[in-house]
Amino acid sequence: MSDPVAPALIAIVLGVGLAIVLLVPFVAVSYRRRGKTGAWWMLGWFALLVYVVALWAYTLLPLPSDSYACVGTQLVPFASLADAQTYPHASIGELLRNPAIQQVVLNIALFAPLGFLLRSMFRRGIIVATVGGFGASLLIELTQLTGVWGIFPCAYRLFDVDDLMANTLGALIGSLVALVVVRRRNTSQVAATPRPVTAGRRLLGMLCDVLIVGILGSVLAVGFRAVELYLLGIPFDRLNTTVETWLAVGVPLAAQLASVLITGSTLGEHVVLLRGRAAGLPPVLGRPLRFVFGIGGYGILSASLFPSSALLLVILCTATLITLWASKNHRGLACVLSGMTVVDARGTIDEDTSEQVTKLSN
Repeated sequence: MSDPVAPALIAIVLGVGLAIVLLVPFVAVSYRRRGKTGAWWMLGWFALLVYVVALWAYTLLPLPSDSYACVGTQLVPFASLADAQTYPHASIGELLRNPAIQQVVLNIALFAPLGFLLRSMFRRGIIVATVGGFGASLLIELTQLTGVWGIFPCAYRLFDVDDLMANTLGALIGSLVALVVVRRRNTSQVAATPRPVTAGRRLLGMLCDVLIVGILGSVLAVGFRAVELYLLGIPFDRLNTTVETWLAVGVPLAAQLASVLITGSTLGEHVVLLRGRAAGLPPVLGRPLRFVFGIGGYGILSASLFPSSALLLVILCTATLITLWASKNHRGLACVLSGMTVVDARGTIDEDTSEQVTKLSN
């Protein structure tokens, strides 16, 4: 690729977008399989997303134009070494500037992160990580060879067996590095073990609430617009924006309201295995108040257009964050005003043993 910066930018932008969309299901699965999530665990998955997109961008982009020259295959093992010998190597600098050497090093470096992530994130052995690197490389090479599986009439990038070997070697090296530098986790922890309600966990649940409302509303609104435009043939200037607004805001907030009224917890709290519990007012009064001063108030103010809505939204968010850390058991503003508290959905934890459980879960 002529521009090495472009695929990196594509990987970062698409990786961030995928991370936002997949955050809620990722957190839900993590809590149910591991009993928790963590900053390093989430960072590892984000790195994996960015890496996969980067791998696609570096190996398949740019796509060819209408007129391009078809390329063949290179099936002779170690042909790159023969190419390397055709360049002068009087010094280390000349050796590093050798295009054939650079190509081999780049292919090794490109797949080393895959071997590292397969071993560190998924706890796979060296053999599995190496075979995984070989399989991913073979898939890429076959995609290039078949013109992206028939989308283009012929291959626009060279199928090179040396690339396949260098990629596999890179995955092997990455898995060996992970064996040395990654600390082995204690896998004996049971996912069903209750854990303390921390400020970070509460904040993650709130973030999941916001994403659920935003992503669900966007999907419904965009889907409705697509039906109007492409199935019903309605002109753009005659689209029903009222229905779109209700789908974008009303339906997600209605789902959150139903969750709070029925279970006492928001959808985001269900994701992180938290449960709302009455600690003062009866549920018939406390749960509606919790919705109004929580995700319900946030959603309504975010969608409102009256002049002071933005100011009220800032006040609500600021008060929520302050009380999240300042209130007992990190109840937050909505729970404080509604006379409720939040506990682990797998069971309660005595405050005296909270610190011990925290140490065990780390």
